[in-house]
Amino acid sequence: MLKVLWVDDEISHLQPHIRFLEKRGYTVYTAESGRDALEILKSRRVDLVLLDQMMVGMDGLETLREIRRSYRELPIVMVTQSEEEELMDRALTGSVADFLTKPVNPSQILLVVKKLLTTGKLKLQQAAMEVMHEAETLRLSRDRSLSDWTHLYTSWIEKDISTRGHLTADFGSFQGVGLDQLQIDFSRFVEDNYRDWIGSRDGPLMSHNFLERVVVPRLDDPGELVVLVIDCMRYDQWLLMTREIEQWFHREPGFMLAGLPSATPYSRNSIFSGLLPRDISRFYRNDWIEEYGSPGLNRNEPKFLVDALKRYGWNGAEDVVYLKASNKREGDSIRKGLSHFMKKGFFALVVNYIDHLTHGRSELDLIRDLAPDVGSFRALAESWFRSSFLREMLLTLSARGATVIVTSDHGSVQAGRIAWVRGARGMSSSVRYRFGLSLSSDPRQAIVIKQPASWGLPDENPRKSYVLARGDYLLFHEHVARDDMHNFRGSFQHGGVSMDEMIVPCDVLTSRKNM
Repeated sequence: MLKVLWVDDEISHLQPHIRFLEKRGYTVYTAESGRDALEILKSRRVDLVLLDQMMVGMDGLETLREIRRSYRELPIVMVTQSEEEELMDRALTGSVADFLTKPVNPSQILLVVKKLLTTGKLKLQQAAMEVMHEAETLRLSRDRSLSDWTHLYTSWIEKDISTRGHLTADFGSFQGVGLDQLQIDFSRFVEDNYRDWIGSRDGPLMSHNFLERVVVPRLDDPGELVVLVIDCMRYDQWLLMTREIEQWFHREPGFMLAGLPSATPYSRNSIFSGLLPRDISRFYRNDWIEEYGSPGLNRNEPKFLVDALKRYGWNGAEDVVYLKASNKREGDSIRKGLSHFMKKGFFALVVNYIDHLTHGRSELDLIRDLAPDVGSFRALAESWFRSSFLREMLLTLSARGATVIVTSDHGSVQAGRIAWVRGARGMSSSVRYRFGLSLSSDPRQAIVIKQPASWGLPDENPRKSYVLARGDYLLFHEHVARDDMHNFRGSFQHGGVSMDEMIVPCDVLTSRKNM
């Protein structure tokens, strides 16, 4: 039950208003002076204070100052005789949450109390109902499209951010389809359509056609162009970064589907080569490494990029600049050398920080403590961005009038449930996807691929197969140590099939300097 403290030296005259609030479920404490109010606050939890400005002895403004010494976030509504400018200023600067002008009626009091105390709850309930409605509509539809799934996912993420992460955290308390089931349904949708997508010129925007569809058409435009790939960036993390970026750029939001497996050797190499992993392995047999965790997974991306741009007929391909920043020192060096790198008007940049943060979270107890859930994980990425070289570089690029294409090779999902993988010795070791000989797993928990070539994957051995985790499952073989299972549970991983991993932003930022 929500509790209100009403402070007024003529509190006896306000009994009808107090009973009005009590009938609507609020507990109302009363105080006839500022000092009485301070004593009540020491011993009782209060959700909101209604404070009369004109009181004998300690007046409202003095009481306000004393309350704020100990309670910085407690909502305080000042009740005043007139709409004084000083109170308006205090309301705008946050010293008071709102103010009311006497004489007040019960409906006015109820409105301001509900606005300050229940708006968040009502907003959460409304957001949950909207997402559940969209989810149920999608599940019942016989003609579901990727754009429908993208709309559902982005709506869910945007509402989750607006409710400070409570939508995802509390979704299980609302009746309806759960988020876990939505992720499984999405994986089935991908399983049914992925082979058609990669086999069609009219398929969705994906890692392997990103260069051809998004980058190449802009290469001959006047002005400077930067392709920015933020490794392992989720849509929610990007959305928080755009709060500042929108001050400097006009943003054309878009989305891309990460290739499978949603991991660096496949999806990021596809971005820079313009090829499916199957074709990378065939054309660059000695230059491509598949096993995740091996050194040099991306060492040939500059070569891939040059060859791809030549293949698409761009005359400046030989002079293309490819850069990678894995830490602040490297990033600052790139930012300071922008004029040099921009000599030909185009360069590509990979930023690895979020990828390091994601993997570091599963390896370092400190990061696990700082980011135990989705909301805190996204906040950690936002905090990094605010003080990063990337923020300063984007500001500089805006001042130069550059256009920036921003995307990610894949996102990540917070994994928790266990799925078992069986197969011959020598299978790969990642926990969201596996490849090896004659692999098998529960089809309810993972996608088992027996014909890799049809999925755009390498098939150098006729017995080679892949297993991709659905939803939030982790893939383990039956002899895994229990400590390993414990270390990965709750960590953010990628390589499988979920909306968080596969639906990534693909935005075009146009400098406002040119507008």
